[in-house]
Amino acid sequence: MTDPRTVWIVDDSPADAERVRRALEAEHDLRVFTDGSDALERLSHGDVPDVMILDWVMPGVSGIDVCQFVRAGGPRLRELGLLLLTARAETQQVVEGLAAGANDFVAKPFHGDELRARVGALLRSKALRERAEAAEALAATLVHRAPDPILAVDAAGVVTFQNDEARAALGEVVGRPIAEVLPDLPRDNINVGPGESLFPLPDVRLGDRLFAPALRSAPVADAVSTTVILRDVTETRRAHARRLDFYSIMAHDLRTPLTSTLLRTDMILRGKYGVLAPRLVEQVRKVDVSLRSLVAIINDFLDLARLQGVPYLLEREDLDLAAVVDEVMDGFTPLLDLHRLTWTPVRAGGPALVRGDRRRLAQAVTNLVANAIKFTPATGTVTTRVTAGADGVEVAVEDTGRGIAPEALATVFDRFVREVDPAHPVAGSGLGLMIVREVVQAHGGVVGADSTPGAGSRFWFRLPGRRS
Repeated sequence: MTDPRTVWIVDDSPADAERVRRALEAEHDLRVFTDGSDALERLSHGDVPDVMILDWVMPGVSGIDVCQFVRAGGPRLRELGLLLLTARAETQQVVEGLAAGANDFVAKPFHGDELRARVGALLRSKALRERAEAAEALAATLVHRAPDPILAVDAAGVVTFQNDEARAALGEVVGRPIAEVLPDLPRDNINVGPGESLFPLPDVRLGDRLFAPALRSAPVADAVSTTVILRDVTETRRAHARRLDFYSIMAHDLRTPLTSTLLRTDMILRGKYGVLAPRLVEQVRKVDVSLRSLVAIINDFLDLARLQGVPYLLEREDLDLAAVVDEVMDGFTPLLDLHRLTWTPVRAGGPALVRGDRRRLAQAVTNLVANAIKFTPATGTVTTRVTAGADGVEVAVEDTGRGIAPEALATVFDRFVREVDPAHPVAGSGLGLMIVREVVQAHGGVVGADSTPGAGSRFWFRLPGRRS
């Protein structure tokens, strides 16, 4: 602290007051009082020093009396440092002085260096408290003036705080249940425990505006407070809807002629227009495969458009991921038979219970299995592993294919990324694994891949579990 601080000396002994003054005058602004009542009168007029040095024993109003008055004086006097000068340094007297509100004491006769050190410690503590209070006040101001509505909710689901924007959007809601304030926000999605994964939340509508809620939880005293932040996404959602409409129109315009062409190639291959030469049949089959690949790519692009741009809304239900995997694999039975592949299911742990969108999670599993089939040679094996543990549920799809080079493994979930191998060309858009990542992350999960060249690959995702 470079600025001098104000120190009051309250001592009925002129000699002791002079000793204190000489010890401190070089560093502080001093004022001397010979009576405790004089100091209290100045305090009542609004003058408050940074530190007050009090003689314990004085006629009339003692140092202990002044301590008790100051500590009962409310917020204005809360930060005032009190230092007692006493010739009675026994434990009982020290305890009495500290209990009365003194911060510290110095025994008479004192050394000037000790007195300066004690006063300096009180001033540093006061400065730290002032800085902390200033930071707290600034944080409170920033929260109140934040451009987004912000609410605090206690463990019982009751609103305990709202900022200015929340008041403008919702009115006065402190003391009301969050379920009444935001009925579109499912109660079981409000996280009331620290460190838990947050499930993506649907938009909430307030009047003609749409808001995307985000939740953050933190321990407060002996309880947990959840902060609900509402980001106005009305224009973003409208722009996304227009973009999705454009993609849908483009997909429709592209798929219609492709579908029509596929019907014709199918009729040709079924002999509708007569028997074809073997070489011509081979060429028509290649055309048919290419057309179907184009349709799949268009579907991937349209799916990606739905997934990206905004945290898309998920249908939430309690489900068993093991059952979802079984349903997906049942649909792959003909393809597995066609490629002469063996499916090996593995289960570990208890029930694989999660809360999520069945259709989207099935899509993620489908993409992983289709990828495994695509890269596994005939007579190989595709293994699905569903593992339920304390940290959640993991679904892994393993193949016995050629594996992935280490330098390519880190980017397999990125957009349009495909491992290029001229010796093993594979059709596709390169969006399948990215869609898996988007679906899993939207459920609060993580994805990953492990592979050894020549020994197959393992693709997995983990989701927060749900207790049975």
